[in-house]
Amino acid sequence: MTRSFDYIVIGSGSAGSVLANRLSADPAISVALIEAGPSDRKWPVNIKTIMPVGNIFLIPHARYNWQQQLSGGKSIDGRVIGFPRGKLFGGCSAINGGVYIRGQEEDYAGWVQAGNRGWGWEDVLPVFKRLENYHGPDKPWHGKGAELDVEKPASFNPITAAILDAAEQAGHHRNDDFAGARKDGFGRYDLNQRRGTRLSAARAFLHPAMGRANLTVFEETLVRRILIEDGRATGVEIEREGRREVLNADGEVLVSAGTTNSPHLLMLSGIGDRDVLAAVNLETVHELPGVGAHLEDHPTVHIAVENPSGESYANSRAALPRNALAPFQYLLKREGMFASNVAECGGFVCTDGSGRPDIQMTFLVGLKGNARVVPSDHGFMALIQLLRPNSQGRVRLASNRPEDKPIIEPNFFDDPRDMATLIAGFREARRIFGQPALAAMRGNEIEPGAEHVSDEDLDKALRRIVNTAYHPTGTCKMGPPTDPLAVVDERLRVHGVKGLRVIDASVMPSIVSGNTSAPTMMIAQRAADFILEERKVQGAARARGAETELHS
Repeated sequence: MTRSFDYIVIGSGSAGSVLANRLSADPAISVALIEAGPSDRKWPVNIKTIMPVGNIFLIPHARYNWQQQLSGGKSIDGRVIGFPRGKLFGGCSAINGGVYIRGQEEDYAGWVQAGNRGWGWEDVLPVFKRLENYHGPDKPWHGKGAELDVEKPASFNPITAAILDAAEQAGHHRNDDFAGARKDGFGRYDLNQRRGTRLSAARAFLHPAMGRANLTVFEETLVRRILIEDGRATGVEIEREGRREVLNADGEVLVSAGTTNSPHLLMLSGIGDRDVLAAVNLETVHELPGVGAHLEDHPTVHIAVENPSGESYANSRAALPRNALAPFQYLLKREGMFASNVAECGGFVCTDGSGRPDIQMTFLVGLKGNARVVPSDHGFMALIQLLRPNSQGRVRLASNRPEDKPIIEPNFFDDPRDMATLIAGFREARRIFGQPALAAMRGNEIEPGAEHVSDEDLDKALRRIVNTAYHPTGTCKMGPPTDPLAVVDERLRVHGVKGLRVIDASVMPSIVSGNTSAPTMMIAQRAADFILEERKVQGAARARGAETELHS
C-alpha cells in the first residue's frame, strides 16, 4: 500500500531538521523526513557526532559522507578537490566546524534588490533570534531560549590567544561577537555547541521531534526522483534496502538535500535545462535553465607555519602525554583537544577600502592533513576565504542514474578580480603571522612558502593550493520570474511546478559573507512560516466554502 503524508521533506541537514520540527509541531500535519544516510543516534556514530573534533572520524567514510568532488578547470590546473557533504542525520552540520555566522546586513539587502521581497535584514534578524539560545549577555540582536545553542567553548588552545593578540598588533580591533553591528575585526568564534558537545541541526531540532506520532523518519533511504503529474509534485520514488516504493504528498514535496544534491534531484526528476537533461537521455518535464547554475562558494587559500614550541594539536611524540589525557579531559570536563573544533578563532577584513569586509580568515590550531589521522607535525594555519566571488560554477548530471554523483564545476578564478582580492587577503594573513605575539610559537612558513613574494609568484602558488570553504550556494536560486536563472520564488516555491519547494542554501540568490549553516537554518524557519501561513489561509477558505454550501 502506498503511504501518504501532508509534507515530504527530503534531507535532514541544517534545513530539513528545522522543517521536520516546525511542521510536525502541529499534530494535525503528517510529515515524512527522508535521509539517505544513517541515524546519528546509534553507537558509534552518536559518539563521533557529539565530539566537536569527531568529524575526523566521519569524513573519511562513504557511509557518512557523499564524498563528492569539485572538478577544477584550467584556472587551477585541472585539479580535483575533495568536497565532503554530510550523509547522516544533521547533514553537513554533523561534520562541519560548527561556526555560527549570520553574514552581513548588505548580503540580505542584495537579496531584496534582486527581486526577493521580505528577505532584508529587518526580516531575517527576528528569525535568527527565534532559533537561538545565546549563552552570553543579553543583546538586542541575540535570542535566548530556543533550540540552537550558541556559545564559546570553555577552553582554547594557547595559540588562539596569541593569534588574536597578533591581529591587534597588526591594527585590527577585537571582535568577540560577529553577529553585532560591526562585522570586521578578529575574535573567538561562537559555535553551535552545548556544554562542549557539537550541536548539529539534528540534535537541536530533529531529536526533540522524533517522538511525535505524526513524524515518520526514513533513514538510509535514497530518493530516486520526484513524481510530477499535470504540473504538480505528487510524491517521491524512494529506494531502501534494495526495494523501491512510492510515497505520496497530499500537500507539498520540500527539497532540502543541499546545494549539490537538490539540483541533482530536480534534474533527475526532469526539471532543469532542456539541453542538459537531453545530454543524459532524460525527458524534460518542466524547463528551468537555472537548475544547477549560479553555483557560488568561498574559494579558500591558506598559509601554514611551523609550531616548534608544540602547542598545536598534533600526534607527535612530545605531545603524547597531553594527548593521552585528552579523552579524560573531555569526559570529565568537556574541555581540551576533543572539545575543540580546531577552528577556534577568526575574523573579517576589508581589502578594497570600502569598509565592508571581503575576506574571512579562519585560524586552525593544527595543520590540515589527511582527514583520517591527526597530523604528526606541529603547526598552525590561516584559511583565507573570498567572501563574495565574481566567478560562478554549476552542478550537472553525470548520468541519469540517481546513484551517480553530480559533476560539480566551481570555476574558481574565472574572473581575475577574485585572485587579486585573495592575494590581498593572503598578504594580510602573512602580516598577522609575522607579529611579535606569535614569535615564540611560530617557525618557518610551510606552505605556500616564504619564497613566494611577488603577485605573480603568489598567483601561481595559490592556484596550486586553492580549496573550498565548503559553503556552496545558489544552484536553485531565489528570484522573480523575470530572472532567467531563478528556480524558486520569494516563498521558495519552484517556478512553474505546484506543490514543490526547495529549502536550503541552494536558494541563496547571492552567497552570504560567512559560514552558511546558520543562514540555512534561518531559511528553513522562514519556509516553515510560509507553509503554515498558507495552510491556515487554505483551511479558512475551505471552511468558508463549506459554510457557504451549507447555507445555499
